Amino acid sequence: MLKVDGIESWYGAIQALKGVTLDVKPGEIVALLGANGAGKSTTIKTITGLVKAKKGKIEFLGQDITDMETEDIAELGIAYVPEGRRIFPGLSVMDNLMLGATPRKRVSQADIQKDLDRVLTIFPVLAEFRGRLGWQLSGGQQQMLAIGRGLMSAAKLLIMDEPSLGLAPILIQEVFKVIKEINQAGTTILLVEQNARMALLIANRGYVLETGRVMLADTAANLLASEEMKAHYLGTHANVKEARQRRRDERAGA
Repeated sequence: MLKVDGIESWYGAIQALKGVTLDVKPGEIVALLGANGAGKSTTIKTITGLVKAKKGKIEFLGQDITDMETEDIAELGIAYVPEGRRIFPGLSVMDNLMLGATPRKRVSQADIQKDLDRVLTIFPVLAEFRGRLGWQLSGGQQQMLAIGRGLMSAAKLLIMDEPSLGLAPILIQEVFKVIKEINQAGTTILLVEQNARMALLIANRGYVLETGRVMLADTAANLLASEEMKAHYLGTHANVKEARQRRRDERAGA
């Protein structure tokens, strides 16, 4: 479905991606993992056209989308749920949801209503609060709204950037449960997460980025069992931070 081959992206004079290669097959959840600054968000921004690749190639459903504009990529069937939710605080829940349907051209109102009914079934709290403004929702409710807005595009591939960011542990579990249910209903997902363990528990495969490069790629089960993953990404926050610093120091001295 999605093939990313050796992409390199820059922010001015700073190279953010250094030959990232990955693929997502139909029906999968693929986790894209790594620490802050590893290149996760830049990778998905490059896929969605928000950042342009200087080298490499991106294909979606066999079509080269490397140099396409973001709105054209969205029309092909890629929806992006950004980090920080990015809902419109002054618009109602319903207005935010309907904005998600704007990339869909030549679609009937009946089809849009069918997808809206599906979103409100997945997130009944949004049905209850349909008239509330975005700023009146809790963080967890805003995340549900952001995911629901992405689903309203009837996307073939849903890209999610840090859906657990800033949420309480009980809400994180709920969000990941919903992500799994959305996938089981037929939506392919590329999931960007710092919470590596939670992401791998629902994913089929995973890629680990570090300083703009893919350092590990394997099935989710193998990554969960990997000693390197346990040492650098799956321990407690303090231990993982210490292990990453050791790894950087070792590479600097090599």
